[in-house]
Amino acid sequence: MNKVEQKKISNRARKILIFSLFFLSILFLGHKAKAVTVVIGWDPEAIKTRYSGSVLVENDGFDKNYWYLEPKSQERYLIENGKDISELLKTFGQGIYDKDLAKIATSTQSANVDYNFSQQKRGQILLQVEEDGQAWYINPLDNLRYHIANGQHGFDTLVNLAIEISPEKLSVIPITESKGFNELKDNEIDFDMYWSVIDTLKDNYYKPETVNNKDLFYGSLKGITKSLNDPYTEFFTPAGKNEFDNRLEGSVEGIGAMVDTKNSVLQIISPLEGSPAQKAGLLPEDQIWLVDDTDINGYSTSEATALIKGPAGTEVKLQIYRPRTGEIFEVKIIREKITISNVSGKVLDTNIAYIKINMFTLNLKNEFVKIKNEVIDDNTKGIIIDLRNNPGGYTNSAINLADYWLSADEVIFQEKYPNTVNSYSASLGQEINLPTIVLINNGTASASEIFSSALSENGLAQLVGTTTFGKGTGQTLANFPEGSALKYTIFEWLTAKGNSIEKNGIKPDYVIENTTASDLQLQKAQDLLR
Repeated sequence: MNKVEQKKISNRARKILIFSLFFLSILFLGHKAKAVTVVIGWDPEAIKTRYSGSVLVENDGFDKNYWYLEPKSQERYLIENGKDISELLKTFGQGIYDKDLAKIATSTQSANVDYNFSQQKRGQILLQVEEDGQAWYINPLDNLRYHIANGQHGFDTLVNLAIEISPEKLSVIPITESKGFNELKDNEIDFDMYWSVIDTLKDNYYKPETVNNKDLFYGSLKGITKSLNDPYTEFFTPAGKNEFDNRLEGSVEGIGAMVDTKNSVLQIISPLEGSPAQKAGLLPEDQIWLVDDTDINGYSTSEATALIKGPAGTEVKLQIYRPRTGEIFEVKIIREKITISNVSGKVLDTNIAYIKINMFTLNLKNEFVKIKNEVIDDNTKGIIIDLRNNPGGYTNSAINLADYWLSADEVIFQEKYPNTVNSYSASLGQEINLPTIVLINNGTASASEIFSSALSENGLAQLVGTTTFGKGTGQTLANFPEGSALKYTIFEWLTAKGNSIEKNGIKPDYVIENTTASDLQLQKAQDLLR
């Protein structure tokens, strides 16, 4: 039972006694009794607008109740004593700087008053951020500000400013019991607050030379995507978009490792063949904690990689955590110009075709056809497709590659949207009909997992190695005219049989761990095809 209800019960007991006496007087007065008029049909919105931000006093004939009608929520908050004033200031107080507070008059003789600004703040409780949090109440009746001391003195001030309201009118205004009811609702946006943050930083940040509209705007868009807690959804500035394109196509200057964010930590998916990262001994699943002593915990993938990349010939220092051994160690790597080679191949002994695919780029199909024609002929006994440390890439490239193995209409994978599921099937007809082994490991991710699962679940390949990375969502890009872009998750992908691999990965048919001395996974693949 809240304190309003408790108070009303006490008042009701007194009313019963008075009503009994009143009823007796009617028996004696008879014809002198007057009719009581009941007003119905109050417009709640009109009443709340009329009294918004005011301190209201309800006089029911026995006692007085004081209420603060909070202007944003349009709900009333009971104030009975100095303790309630403390809660009121804590709950509803909004910060304001002296220069802005000075725009609101303290009397009719105040100078330099900004009446439009005063009108915007009417009914609010403002806390001076530069004066030890002194509190002010902007009275809606005169748009003047009144100092509100904490405790009983503040209660007395508000009582003196209260305006009377009838119980009938007050009854249409909802009561709140929450101390934080002025928070935004799930689908509510307060753009005034957004611009207030922008203006406050521009006017008051201690390093004004570092504040500009473009950075504030781009920063807010990055914050929007980060609020989703999805490591694959992020906003790219024009420079960030260019870096993202370079990761998928072409060359970059850096350490030569594909990375992604998993469980809020930057993790190495795969060091590229012959790269500085590989020479430094970095492995899939290694976590990068510090970049040149900067803690990158919570950074987006693009923000973290921007720190790791740099001009060829320069050094970057990384603190690495290796989950498989529990080690924490530091490596210093000299950056190089990294050229990403997508497809390579050779013929192994006993006529086995070996094709290594490093990434599913847009041009993968053409590169694959060239290598395929070089290493596969009428004498080929089987094929090894090496997708170890392949971080993925474009979904269409995975579809096009799987099309060489699958018969027409066999399902490659499925895209699960909020309201529908789309299946993607082979269309060209089976062109490659040879025993196939796909090599996978914990650096095999995304599009390479789509390809691996498509061949495995359709009975066209066996998987050898270790469990894959487990990236089971797909993203798309929305490009903007000035060069920025939004990469966002648009679907969860499922295997041909409808299985989700998100965070679980794909388990191989043959679990084989490599050693530093031998490629046991490749040896197992050759044994299976002999």
